[in-house]
Amino acid sequence: MQVSRNNLLFIFLFAGGIILPTAILAFLSFRNIQNEVYLAQKNFDENSISFQSEIEEAVSKEQKKIHQEAKGASLFLYEQPRGLLDFGNATEFKSVDGIEAIFLFNNGSLVYPDISSRHFSNIQDFSTSVPSNREKNIFKDEQENPENREKIYQSRVTRSIHPSAIFFDTPEEQIQNLLGMIRYNFQNKKYDAALELLDILEKQPHQQGYLHADLTRSANLLHFEILVAQKKHQEAQDYCLFILNQFLEDKHIKDLASSRFFFESAFTQILSFEKLPQDKREAFWNLRENFNRQLGYMDILFKHKDLFAELLEDDVSSKEGILYKQEDDVTLLRMSYPYLSGDQVVIAKIDNKAYRDRLVSKMKVVAQSWKNIPYSIVDQKDNIVLGYIPDSSTIVSQAILSDAMNWEFSLYEKDMRDIKKESRKRMFLMYGLMLFALFAVIFGSFFMFRFITQERKLLSMKANFLSSVSHELKTPLTSIKMFAEMMARGRVQKVEKVQEYSNLIGKEATRLENLIGAILNYTRMEHGTGAFKWEKLDFSICAQKVFDAVEDIGIEKGLEFRVHFEAGAYVMGDYTALYSLAQNLIENAIKYTNAPGEITVDVQVEENHVVFSVMDTGVGIPPAEQKNIFNDFYRVGDEMTRSTKGSGLGLAIVKRVAKTHRATISLISKPGKGSTFTVKFKKAE
Repeated sequence: MQVSRNNLLFIFLFAGGIILPTAILAFLSFRNIQNEVYLAQKNFDENSISFQSEIEEAVSKEQKKIHQEAKGASLFLYEQPRGLLDFGNATEFKSVDGIEAIFLFNNGSLVYPDISSRHFSNIQDFSTSVPSNREKNIFKDEQENPENREKIYQSRVTRSIHPSAIFFDTPEEQIQNLLGMIRYNFQNKKYDAALELLDILEKQPHQQGYLHADLTRSANLLHFEILVAQKKHQEAQDYCLFILNQFLEDKHIKDLASSRFFFESAFTQILSFEKLPQDKREAFWNLRENFNRQLGYMDILFKHKDLFAELLEDDVSSKEGILYKQEDDVTLLRMSYPYLSGDQVVIAKIDNKAYRDRLVSKMKVVAQSWKNIPYSIVDQKDNIVLGYIPDSSTIVSQAILSDAMNWEFSLYEKDMRDIKKESRKRMFLMYGLMLFALFAVIFGSFFMFRFITQERKLLSMKANFLSSVSHELKTPLTSIKMFAEMMARGRVQKVEKVQEYSNLIGKEATRLENLIGAILNYTRMEHGTGAFKWEKLDFSICAQKVFDAVEDIGIEKGLEFRVHFEAGAYVMGDYTALYSLAQNLIENAIKYTNAPGEITVDVQVEENHVVFSVMDTGVGIPPAEQKNIFNDFYRVGDEMTRSTKGSGLGLAIVKRVAKTHRATISLISKPGKGSTFTVKFKKAE
């Protein structure tokens, strides 16, 4: 690139386009940084509002999603067979995560579960105690010592010549004696005798056994297991369906949990029969799933019938058709018009844990993006659901989340010390970035101006080089042309003149050859070490040949030489490059030393180095110029007024050769007293 000498306009543009805008931006940025605390407080307030809005929106969306899923499940139940005995056509039940049970009503009447409406008005016992292990296996337990138990059973059998004899004792003793004989016969695999005794017990239902539990379903279960043990699978199936029919026709339900346990156990064993036909297997499978689910729903309905009645009779309906009712730990959801069409009503019992997990998972996703905002979500028992309660913090906002859960959402004011601490970190960061930007601009400007200055110097030196080389090339060519024309035209007749002109032509040709050689050597140096041919050579021999070639020039100029070439000065290098180094240093000493002067050329071997030095008593080099003399195209003084001709490449070539051969070069010079150049090579092994 070429830069005009008058760079004032460029400097103005650089200052106005980069430095001035940067300074203005830095000033404004420093002022804005001072307001960082205020901005941080304002930003926190805005973020708190956004955070609360996102939390409420996430909860609302998830609740609406649960409502939609419950609505879809209720429509699914409306379309499927709802009667218990329609088990053969039942399909997979559609459940909702977060909803434990769904009840369908139409015009106040129960549609699902559909077992029998009379059960809802003639309930006598809502006991939900699960039968103990003793009741579940009442005829299989071994509570007494086997030897004593055997004697007791034998005495009971002896007393009971006929089964009716057991009723001669009190009712409690009769039941105990009957149970003992049933157990004895069952353990001894006297299944027919056990069935006869069971028949007596089953004809008098609701007898009290151990722990005052109803023995009806335990007797039914033992009867069923005896049939299974006898491999009477068809009879076992018929007996199970017979008990089911009795259960459905019964006007009173005394122990729903025992009935549920019996039917689930019986249906499961029937499904394990290997020879059960596929159609019956599917029928019993659907029956077990449907009946077990409906009994579970009935259990919920019985336990919370008052709460169900309140929801059904409640005339107050929200605009969305959604209403929640809570009692202790039970939460019911009512869905009606306009959410559902007509007189349809859905009441769902919420599974608190699953419902909670669904909402919490959505809130956690939102909270991950707002980690610096103090908040808490607590339930009705003041248990923390999410977040934390900071120490000595003021509540700035509160809201109720989820109509079903009634969670209390609280936002707290952030401690000013925390805000200042966070602001201080951001301030330091912004200060650092701003200072870095300023330093980058300053150093960039400095190096740009330096680059421009160096570029100008380089362009100036190149211009001087071209001018010098043109002059140096033109001068010997002019002399050669002139003497050659004179000799060609026969103007020189004398042999002495012809010989003189021939010598002049030879000298000018040598001068021209040296100049072209310097340019070629410089070009070769530009290509790096790849252009060199490395070999082990004696530098003394190389320096000796250079001296022999230029000695006559110094002698003609009236100079004296002192030389010392120590044998065995081996180095690894390129012969041509090393020859050029020695030639340039010795020729420069001859050029810049006037008669009577003295030049010393020395090559000596030290411990691990070969030292080559050239010392002269010439004009010397000023200290201010010494740092530039090895630069390309540089010459000391004004090129146009300098009497000594040269290309400005000699010492640049010396520097590059020394650097390529990993040698060091030093200069000691004083103006008017001469110069000493010393090159130190590493000795070859």
